[in-house]
Amino acid sequence: MGGNALKHLAPVRLTSAEVIDLVHHLHRNWQLVDHRPLYLVPWVAEKQDHGDIDVICEAPPETVTRFAAMVGADVAAISRNDAVLSVPVPLPWDAEAASPRICQVDFICCAPEDATATRFFYAGGDFGMLLGRVAAWNGLVFGMDGLRYRADRDVAWQSDVPLTAQPNDILSALGYAAVLPWFDTYDRLWRYVLSSPLAGPWMFMPAATNHENRSRDKQRRKVGDFQDWLTENFLDGVEPPAPRRTPAGARDWVRDHFPMVDIDAALRLQEARFTYAKLRTRLLGMGAVAEVIGPDHAPEVMGEIIHAMQALLPPKAEREAALADPMRWADMIRLARAAAAAVAAGRGIATREATPVPAFVAAP
Repeated sequence: MGGNALKHLAPVRLTSAEVIDLVHHLHRNWQLVDHRPLYLVPWVAEKQDHGDIDVICEAPPETVTRFAAMVGADVAAISRNDAVLSVPVPLPWDAEAASPRICQVDFICCAPEDATATRFFYAGGDFGMLLGRVAAWNGLVFGMDGLRYRADRDVAWQSDVPLTAQPNDILSALGYAAVLPWFDTYDRLWRYVLSSPLAGPWMFMPAATNHENRSRDKQRRKVGDFQDWLTENFLDGVEPPAPRRTPAGARDWVRDHFPMVDIDAALRLQEARFTYAKLRTRLLGMGAVAEVIGPDHAPEVMGEIIHAMQALLPPKAEREAALADPMRWADMIRLARAAAAAVAAGRGIATREATPVPAFVAAP
């Protein structure tokens, strides 16, 4: 965002009044391709010009591409980053010009059920990103889908656990007033972000962020302004007084603030699914090879057979579907053992008679 995605096309900067005019033009035409409205992401009132325009749409990227072509954008020049499409929209008031200028319009696509959380995340300026830093320091994730417990990165089977997508609940949990103030200046936005007891100025300084965030921050001028503002206004408060909240501490916090989520049960289910997935993978890999040639061969030999036999097996999605079906479980294991036997025979490795196929075990 910020106009960087299409900078090679030299998009023009627009005044706030021009943004409103262009969005009215887009709204009128959007109705011709989709009945759901576009949502213009608000900005801090003191911002005078814009390198891009951010709009949220409850439609898939394919709809945005079709719409872009209809309003005269060069579809081949669209830059896509996951669910965000940066579109070079020609300015309608330049329609009679020989070479109409373009501006960058970022279409943020989301499912209708995620629209409330997405609009809240983009509530103005760098609002969502800054609250995300507060959440991250406290072992949480705040994003376009709401608030989540951040998985312990040292535990292979853990993934984030959703807590809530409701804006009021997110504000309350993170220690903010229930009503967002009027963000007429960046100073007011920044002071609001720091108003929570969970927030501190050190959270937003380069030393407290990872490489990815530091690289992203360098491309956002207002983040640098915020860091300068913090240094000027909190001379003694830009060093962290304590480390980030640990995963164990974050789980305690979730138990206190979101007892209805049952974080412990959610993580136990994740572990069970991870263990089950490993079991299924082993049955069609190391388990099948061990049954065919015995378990005493060198790991390198067995690994080579596992790698080579993949070409003889159905695609991964089909294998997963088969192992989830009691009627196909045994057949898939037999197929894996046959593939292992074929590879082993081709390499001159003696095979043995396979043991019976284990009975189906229901997935947790």
